[in-house]
Amino acid sequence: MLPALLALLLLAGGARPGPAPTACPPAGPRCPPGTYPHPPPRHRPGRCPPPGNETPVVCREVRCPAPLSFPHGTVSPRRPSHAPGAVLAFACEEGLVLRGPERLRCRRGGLWSGASPVCDDGAGDCPPAPVPAGGVTTGRSRRRGAEVHVRCGAGLTLLGPAHRRCLETGRWSGPEPSCRHPYAYDLPEDVSEGFGASLTSVLELAGARSLNGSSLGRRIVLSAGGSLRLYLLLDASGSVRSENFRLFQECGTAIVDRLSSFEMAVSFAVISFASQARVIVSTSEDEAADADEVLRRLENMTFADHGNATGTNIRGALMEVYHMILFQKARAAQMGHPEAWRDVRHVVILLTDGRYNVGGHPRDAVAKIEDVLEIKPDREDYLDIYAFGVGMLEVDVAELAAVASHRRDETHAFKLADAADLRKALEAALVATTLGDLCGVIVPAGAPRPPWHVVLRVGREQRCAGSLAGGPWVLTAAHCFLGGPEPHAWTADLGEGKLVPLRRWVLHEGFDVRAGVSRGIPEFYDYDVALVELEEDLGTRGTPRRVCIPCTEDANRAMRKPAGTSCEEQEAELLGRPRVPAEFVSLDPQRMRVQLKSQEAWAACASGATQPGTPYAGAALGDVVTERFLCSGQEAGGPPEAATCKGDSGGSLFLERRHRFIQVGVVSWGTFDPCRGGRRAAGGLLLRPPAPPGHRPRDFHISLFRVQPWLRRLLGGVLAFAPLR
Repeated sequence: MLPALLALLLLAGGARPGPAPTACPPAGPRCPPGTYPHPPPRHRPGRCPPPGNETPVVCREVRCPAPLSFPHGTVSPRRPSHAPGAVLAFACEEGLVLRGPERLRCRRGGLWSGASPVCDDGAGDCPPAPVPAGGVTTGRSRRRGAEVHVRCGAGLTLLGPAHRRCLETGRWSGPEPSCRHPYAYDLPEDVSEGFGASLTSVLELAGARSLNGSSLGRRIVLSAGGSLRLYLLLDASGSVRSENFRLFQECGTAIVDRLSSFEMAVSFAVISFASQARVIVSTSEDEAADADEVLRRLENMTFADHGNATGTNIRGALMEVYHMILFQKARAAQMGHPEAWRDVRHVVILLTDGRYNVGGHPRDAVAKIEDVLEIKPDREDYLDIYAFGVGMLEVDVAELAAVASHRRDETHAFKLADAADLRKALEAALVATTLGDLCGVIVPAGAPRPPWHVVLRVGREQRCAGSLAGGPWVLTAAHCFLGGPEPHAWTADLGEGKLVPLRRWVLHEGFDVRAGVSRGIPEFYDYDVALVELEEDLGTRGTPRRVCIPCTEDANRAMRKPAGTSCEEQEAELLGRPRVPAEFVSLDPQRMRVQLKSQEAWAACASGATQPGTPYAGAALGDVVTERFLCSGQEAGGPPEAATCKGDSGGSLFLERRHRFIQVGVVSWGTFDPCRGGRRAAGGLLLRPPAPPGHRPRDFHISLFRVQPWLRRLLGGVLAFAPLR
């Protein structure tokens, strides 16, 4: 349990050793954005070629690499490379499912608009591994533990892992790899979205680790010493030039200013580096927690501070971070709190316009930092290193990626065309970065009852469960209130002895339990969802705490997705596999694990609703189970799964993403009651007998993705909803 290093490395300037650079006479046209000089300059920055030896330069367009293969499908048009604005269309062979975008657009900067899709036959534990455009993937097995290998075509650089493994979760390890042209670069809007979403999640997690149990979310006052260390590393080597160095200073100033606007105790470090690293502010100083003093020192830095030492020693800057962390651990031990440093998260930002050329490979220093913080797969959130490169010619994005943190579905290494684009990207990201009021957090992580779990009672009897959705609203099942007393007779048990009366409930207008009687269906549970308004608005902080509702901006932040990511994209991310691990809360209460069956696995699961011995035996499946239901239940030969009992109806069905929890369904009904002595379902309706030998219980849950218009109409004043598509 060790601190995470959020390493925000601001590297600006990667000159080669030697005197300060001078302007060389142009050998041809100055290339506009979106193009690069060909042939590229071969002289070192700051050293001009001998007169008469200049090579004529022409400007070539930065283009996107073409897919070399698309297994079991077609891609068109087929060309050696693609110009910005070009669109690729993907289609799969008959019987296979296209997973991913049907079309990709080549964007200015030479990068495609998304990851390559795949054609999936549903076999294997993992989907087919995407083949990056311009690359090939070898290795056919998709069983757990199997590996695939990725390599890029000639002239392209692999960004991401060269080897990926099929994990127990049914996903491939590591981020999606890509093959990039050496002169390709990220656009400011993409950097601001990716960096902003990641940094927001980092700050939210830092806030959630309050040592004194204070409330979570925006404007948090954390325990003494804080839980966040932010290191700004600014490259001051020769090729940066004074005007660009000033832009990097402004980026650092914006970061410090933004983070200091929260009531969170953050300690800052500022390090500039050229051939040697120079500490401007150290986390060992008391002034490190004084944002005004940090800003003053940032503004007083000058490009001339490093004199003629114009090399690029990234490792030296990172070693200063390493030494600061060692000092923090030693000081904590001296003060009698040897384990306190484990709850601290660390941030470093790197900005550079070139490659390291002094001090050795910076990855060596990163390894030392990871070692001293004991960073392991289950502790990776305690270390985030963001590396920003500036300049189309000198920046090697693979070197940046070697330094930056690696997270699935996140980018920590960025390359921009110039320093002005960097400033634009960071300012946009910081404007969008807020701690927010955290939804879907369970503290401590292993707590059996989530803080959003509600028990709905009449007197002392538990009738149903529910979940806090925000403000005064509790999300639950509509059938809970059929044939029961009026709202004033009910109470919501929020845990720890807190009871709140009910004001009213609003059932989904599509819910009609008798709608199937004419078809021989005694009870029909389509649209089985309701919202209960409590007499008290619980707000968004502290305990109890709301769950994350899908298709909201809360869910986007929890999933580390850019603001504006659509409901459709969230559903694909959360439920885009045939079997998805999920949880619900039992009567005890305990968190119980199930596997949601979707896509090709859904039909077999849903058919259990009409198996012999159930109340719906012999009925047409479509008359009982609609597309609005998620299905769970043990499969033949599959691992054991929990099943719901009387009183569980209305509770949340939720998934975990990066220590955040998102509700995807409302527990509705099941075929059998696994609890002792068959009992009636919540609401006193359907008789759920105990499962006979050889039968497997099936549970059905209303998908929140399928009742979005109703949720938006009622909760639109409480939650910020994301676009549907």
